Formats: sequence, structure tokens, C-alpha cells
Amino acid sequence: MPVALAWAARIVRAGALMRFVRSMLRLNAVAAGLMLASCVTAPVGPDNPGTRVRFKSPDVQKWVMSQTFDRRTIYRCRPLACAEGSVVNMRTMQSPTRSPDPQALEKFAQEDAERTIAQTQQASSGTVGVLHDITPLTSRVTKVKDYPAVHWEYRAIGPNEKTVYLVRELVFAGNSMIEIVSSSFGLEVARRNGVDFAGIMEIDDFAPPAR
Repeated sequence: MPVALAWAARIVRAGALMRFVRSMLRLNAVAAGLMLASCVTAPVGPDNPGTRVRFKSPDVQKWVMSQTFDRRTIYRCRPLACAEGSVVNMRTMQSPTRSPDPQALEKFAQEDAERTIAQTQQASSGTVGVLHDITPLTSRVTKVKDYPAVHWEYRAIGPNEKTVYLVRELVFAGNSMIEIVSSSFGLEVARRNGVDFAGIMEIDDFAPPAR
């Protein structure tokens, strides 16, 4: 092929590549705009019933926050900032009902302790490592910020065969079901961290008007 034709072919290929790159950038920009637009919602209030939950750190100097692809908010205690190594992870889900029946919650707390082991393991594996030999310690119905909640405690074996304690709560706040999983090498530390994070989270809930 003559040199002039070879250079012409290279220019055509380069132009096609640049057009492809520009088109991909435009598509990415449109997708980003759509994602941002989908995240913008009207604030809840008397004219817009619903539930909004905001997670916060009880001490930003003590906890490092990150988020995962499954929308969990994870707080890791900085080295030497906690009595024992600790992680707290939180997320919100759609609640099956705004008003859980107390007897149904009691039954759920007692009978589902074993079933929720898999969920607890999944919630913790990404933060404290793979767990095994998870044993339920206690379960009960309680209140968190005046909302009905179910409380479980577990003991498990984690990495390096260390004992890990997990304190898990499901809080039924309006339209939202809030999961809080506090894990630590010390049970009392796990309990205290869970209480601290549950106590500082903010919940705005406005019920729809009665019909």
C-alpha cells in the first residue's frame, strides 16, 4: 500500500475511534444525569408523606465512613479508638407495614433467630470477614427512638479463629425498615456501639392522611 494511502487509513481509523469515544462520553454524561435526577426527591413533610432516614457518626474523629454497592453505610472504628476492634453497618429497606403487630414481632424475634443467621452473616462478611459457627445468644422485641424493633445478638468465629459478637436490630420506622449490625470482639462494646449509632440517626416520618 502506498504511504499516502496508509496514512489516510490511519487517519480514518483515528477519526472513528475519536467519534466512538465522544459518543461514549455523551452516553455516560446522560446516564449520570439520569442517576442524579432519580436521586432528587421532594423532602418528606405533611404535604409529602413518607419516611426519611439519615445516618450519622456519633464521633467523626473516631469512626471512618464508607458505602457499599448494596447501599450499606459502614463505619469502622479507627485503630486504638475503641476498646475492641469494631464495625457498624447500617441500611434502610422498605418496611412491609407501617404498624407491625406486637405479637407478630414477638413471633418473628423468637422463630426467625435461626433463619436470620444467613442475613446477619451476609451483612457482616464484607466488614469483619467470613464468619462461621454463628450461634444465636438472645432475641427480643424492643423500642428504638420510640419505633418498634427486633433485637438479636450472636456469637461467631471470625478470621484467625477469633470470637466475634454481632448485635443486629431491625427498626420499623414508618415506611422504612432500618437494619443496624454492630460487630466487635467484645459483646459490651458491640452493644454500646449499636446504641450510639441508633440514638444519633435522624428519622423524619409523616404518615399519609387518614381516609
